[in-house]
Amino acid sequence: MLANLYRKVFPYAIRKFIYNIILGKILFIIRHFSVISKSKFIFLFSFFLPKTEENKAYAFMGRYGLTSYPYKFMLDYMKKEIKVEFDNDLKLPFVFHNKRKLYFPEFYHVEKIIMDYRALIIEQDFRSSHRYVHSYKDLSQMILLDIGSAEGIFSLDTIELVEHAYIFECEQFWLKPLKATFAPWKHKVTFIRKYVSNKSGGIFVTIDDYLKDKSKDNLFIKMDIEGAERLALEGAEKILKQGKNNHLAICTYHRKNDPEYISNLMSGYGYSFEFSEGYMYWNKRLSKGVIRCHKSTS
Repeated sequence: MLANLYRKVFPYAIRKFIYNIILGKILFIIRHFSVISKSKFIFLFSFFLPKTEENKAYAFMGRYGLTSYPYKFMLDYMKKEIKVEFDNDLKLPFVFHNKRKLYFPEFYHVEKIIMDYRALIIEQDFRSSHRYVHSYKDLSQMILLDIGSAEGIFSLDTIELVEHAYIFECEQFWLKPLKATFAPWKHKVTFIRKYVSNKSGGIFVTIDDYLKDKSKDNLFIKMDIEGAERLALEGAEKILKQGKNNHLAICTYHRKNDPEYISNLMSGYGYSFEFSEGYMYWNKRLSKGVIRCHKSTS
């Protein structure tokens, strides 16, 4: 009732101002109070505590605040100037990423693009726990399945290396920016507007079904699908069992226990694996960010 009254009395612009200046910060502290308290405690008493990777991450957040990437390298990006430009022909904003245009939806405002792009380049820094590969050269002459591409930055970084890129993104608002970003390479890119899952039908498709008439070898499968990674792997049983020289980079921070679950699953299929360096802070906990898996030719 009070919330409804608040919305009626104050216009949206004023509510947004109040949220950004005061209310948002208060709500954030309330929601994350236990983690903030723990981080402050570990930072203040770090000299007396074991120098574990977890304690180092919490101590960093105790000093600099909660962040998905609790390591000093991310501070370098806070000073980085990011210029947003506008393509008048396509009516889309973009940034230059490694001398290539990376487009964003037309309704994204400049501040959001700067914030999002900064997060993207932090997450794929070679020191990041969200880094998919040691080197982009690992994708040379491979077939990329970019599952959960969003803006497509990973495919853009590797497009000159891969044989072909299958870009899975179901959100309609990303389609126009993705087509603009990959226009110079449209001959080697396929866009798929489906959610990858453990069943096919409607807006869903399994990896096994999508690849039934395509190569099952020499694949690089990247998954960042907001907690649906387990379902996508269930729908890739044939590929995981039969495919040769396949690599996967799978996000493991969205759901609790995903690092253990997915590593056990991939080990059962005969894959060797390693986790990316360090930890991510996500959903009020520290977690391993990405598991990198490989199954050599047999």
